[in-house]
Amino acid sequence: MLWTDMIPRWLSLLVASAVILFALYRLWLTFGGPSDAARAEHRRGMLAMPRRQHGAIGFIYLAVAAALIATSFGWNPFRRDAEATAPASKPPAGIIVQP
Repeated sequence: MLWTDMIPRWLSLLVASAVILFALYRLWLTFGGPSDAARAEHRRGMLAMPRRQHGAIGFIYLAVAAALIATSFGWNPFRRDAEATAPASKPPAGIIVQP
């Protein structure tokens, strides 16, 4: 049993939506948000970061949210399919295969 089978789908989608909301906030800080003069007063925490860095982190959070949503619906990046990697077998000798 995989750990993704034990976590309810609604819970992982709820976490993904929270990540999307935080990513949208970071993107708002990139394109909108307080002016650079107002941000210069707060040289601590998240507001001390440059706008480009807020944008990069916002897009990373969107990618993480997309991966969470994909794993909620069954995508597993670490799964190895035996059928996909196995070579195609030939029919046994003496059996005629009609196309």
